[in-house]
Amino acid sequence: MTDNTNQMKPSQEQVWKKYYSEGFQEILDQPLPEGTIWSGLIEPALHTTGATNDAFVYFGNHISRPKLIEEVDTCARMLKGMGLKEGDEIMLFAPLMPESMYLVFAADKTGITIIMPNLSASHESLGHSMDKSRVAFVFDGMEPMLSDILARTQFEHVVLLSVTRSMAVPLSWMLGAANWLKTKKVRNRSAKYITYDNAIKRYGSYNGNIVAPRRDDHVAMIFASGGTTAKGTAKQIGVGDKAMLSMFRSALAFNLTNNPFCENTRSFSLVPPFVCTGLFALVLAPLYRGMTVYLDPRLDQKHFNEGMFKIRPQITLVSGCLWAGFFREVEKRNKAGKKVDLSYFTLPIMGGEGCIPETLTWMDELAYANGASVGIVSGYGMSETFSVMTVDHRPGVRKDHSVKRAISVGYPFPGFTVGIFDDEGNELPYGQCGELRCKTPTMMTCYLNNPELTQQVIGDGWIHSGDMAEMSPDGLVYLYGRKHEHVVSPSGERVYLFDIANTMRQDRDVRDSLVLLAGDHANQHVVAHLILEEHAQANALQVLQRLDEESRTYLPEGIAISGYQIHTGIFKVSFITKTDRGYYGNILTGYCLPRNGEMKPVNFDN
Repeated sequence: MTDNTNQMKPSQEQVWKKYYSEGFQEILDQPLPEGTIWSGLIEPALHTTGATNDAFVYFGNHISRPKLIEEVDTCARMLKGMGLKEGDEIMLFAPLMPESMYLVFAADKTGITIIMPNLSASHESLGHSMDKSRVAFVFDGMEPMLSDILARTQFEHVVLLSVTRSMAVPLSWMLGAANWLKTKKVRNRSAKYITYDNAIKRYGSYNGNIVAPRRDDHVAMIFASGGTTAKGTAKQIGVGDKAMLSMFRSALAFNLTNNPFCENTRSFSLVPPFVCTGLFALVLAPLYRGMTVYLDPRLDQKHFNEGMFKIRPQITLVSGCLWAGFFREVEKRNKAGKKVDLSYFTLPIMGGEGCIPETLTWMDELAYANGASVGIVSGYGMSETFSVMTVDHRPGVRKDHSVKRAISVGYPFPGFTVGIFDDEGNELPYGQCGELRCKTPTMMTCYLNNPELTQQVIGDGWIHSGDMAEMSPDGLVYLYGRKHEHVVSPSGERVYLFDIANTMRQDRDVRDSLVLLAGDHANQHVVAHLILEEHAQANALQVLQRLDEESRTYLPEGIAISGYQIHTGIFKVSFITKTDRGYYGNILTGYCLPRNGEMKPVNFDN
């Protein structure tokens, strides 16, 4: 137990406020709008702020702000025409496309709760999140994978969404015709299956009231945690309008510094709607501030690179591996004698999953060398806080990423109180590592159908992140890894797996490292997955021998690396570009140990 009773607690001192601009408190103290996210903020802003700008651009189709309002109104009438009422739930299984946004806004407008599951979650996990839903909206290309779930008698309607509906012609005609033929079997499954356009024709003539008042006890949207466990479980996180409206207040206070969310600029979003950090930072806040949002459901390296070079967005947000892939392309073009113009960078955010300090320094240097006035802005957010918790946005500051073995994810967002805590719930002073926790008016309402977990995470008024971090005396948060990913030595010493991985990354021949537990709970083994540098100075056996010998010097007695596995390229990522830890955690064969000058095969499947 740590004795810090005579020290000022960071959550009380809040030194991070020195990064805020004058006037932030006045914005935070403003009363919240009376309406919901849509009726109280977004729709009024669409009429006034940036009123002549496009709301969305989607595969060449420019969707105006009046058109967005019209589509949301039509969608809201469709929902009400189906017999849905305030407090009812609907499911959305779809990537990022205009129809997804129409449904999110229409549900908010009508007081209907929209549930957006993690699309990589297991069927069992998905089944627990939809017990009360009578209507499901599903991307038609995804329906075959969900047909057993959607066959449930509880679903009165399954509305099929097509990614081609809102594309510009002739692309929408060409791809739409092919998609129509491809999904004919899906449309004919049963009478409850209906296309989005036919649902509007059948139910969109509803002429009653479609505007619900804001109710602070109402769960407006249910998001999914960005990652899943090895068993494909993803937490369902309920957030109310009051919390979401409070996040807008925080964003406006943040925006006083250098005005990154600026009218007549562009946001580029590829993140699926269930990831609320992306939804808020790349869609909701930009629309509210008069920006144009470029939507693309193809979250992969190729299309991210293409979009960055073509759209030249002021704001975007992707994980560290996609940013690294983008800068590898920048470096490639530079070496070919081509100058890449990155002067449009305003808020290029790295979130979801970061990178090592050396990689971030390399990306920053390339950004500055190609005309950017800012480096990559690292941040940290949780669905439990409805988006951002910390952000390293210090305009004009050239950041030193070498001061820690982890990158800074910045200082707490306006309106957030953040602290670092030990296992007994004592707040730690600056420079000590513990669990990152926060208090915020943007706090979630609950985990869907999981009151026990809700109590564990927010029962004492603090959101327990489950992530290990430390705070510098300047108020910057340095993030290390998940609290539960550790082993305990026979003497009781706790060893975090991310510490082992970070130590291995310091080796000159190791580009990246992932340390996990393999095997079942009764017989777990510490294993290391490695990616070596392309031009490693030693061969694989020599690298493993060196890493293995070094591990014995810093690991306590009774803890050892039970197997190594070398991979090429980059680690496999999930469809939201986080390292697929579940995939690697399920690998039980193909490991080796360097012994007596040879690679000794090791498997854990027995």
